[in-house]
Amino acid sequence: MRNFTKVSALILSMLITFSTVPSLASDIENETSGNNDVIEITQPQPFYSSFTGTVKELDDSKEGVIRAFVENKDGMQANFILSNNTYYVDNIKIEEGTEITGYYESGRPMILIYPPQYTIDIVTPVFNDVNIKADKFDGDLLSADKTLKLNISEDTEILWENGTQIYWFAKPSISDLETALSNRKLIVFYDFTTKSIPAQTTPNKIIVLSQQVDDSIINIIVDDKIIDSPAAYISEEGVVMVPIRRIAEALGYEVSWNNEEKSVQIGNEITIKIGETSCSVSGKAPFELEAAPILNTNSTYVPLSFFKETEIVKEANFIENNIMISSGRVINN
Repeated sequence: MRNFTKVSALILSMLITFSTVPSLASDIENETSGNNDVIEITQPQPFYSSFTGTVKELDDSKEGVIRAFVENKDGMQANFILSNNTYYVDNIKIEEGTEITGYYESGRPMILIYPPQYTIDIVTPVFNDVNIKADKFDGDLLSADKTLKLNISEDTEILWENGTQIYWFAKPSISDLETALSNRKLIVFYDFTTKSIPAQTTPNKIIVLSQQVDDSIINIIVDDKIIDSPAAYISEEGVVMVPIRRIAEALGYEVSWNNEEKSVQIGNEITIKIGETSCSVSGKAPFELEAAPILNTNSTYVPLSFFKETEIVKEANFIENNIMISSGRVINN
């Protein structure tokens, strides 16, 4: 009878306890959200996660693919899948005994096996004296996981994946570089950071994982607006050629054509001639353009650098397959 009483008391206690849990949870919800909504607290996630270890075995029997069996210092293991799409920092050679770090997309679905198998986007050597972070950085050059902010300096070395690069027509300012690097996937090399939240650093080197896959030009953007114009193109000599009339008119200039002289007048101060590299600007000595203006399907094309050389705009660059032009100094019409 005594044992039955103890069991009965225990069951009664459990019933009372569990019956109060929903009520308590409801009270917490009401206090925190005010309307019974569940509040989810999520932490910012990096675009790339990583695994560092020593290569124990290699399998390159499948053409274009290397499977590397890697083990870290704590005995944890992983299989790296390296393909033609993997970016090899410093052209690292993958061999047994080499210590490497593999970076893979954090949100990419994975097969639930052990050891885990990662499709590697970036593989780097292990540097003892340099920190490396691969991530996507936003317009303020803040990493996706909100832990690192970049401060670019003139000493920061910037490299472009697979030799792709921005066509700068003048030495870029720090602001130009920050714009070019923003909203991009970057591999950042740095020494020290501040103790702030987020930490800040001035990188020694940045590798830009460029999205510019070919030389096609998608849009011409003047003062943040896409203009309707004939297509720009890159000449065989590698010069970016753009239609002068539509861009100049978007900048507020009058443009006139002299059929006899085969020349174009922009405003009252600039004259160019088809087939001649010499450009005349009122109040200045004539100077040479990067390439001669040409007629192409009834439109006059000039080098993109024309706009900065004549000082009628503040910026004129070819970024991410787009022509980006922003107005600056005004010449009287």
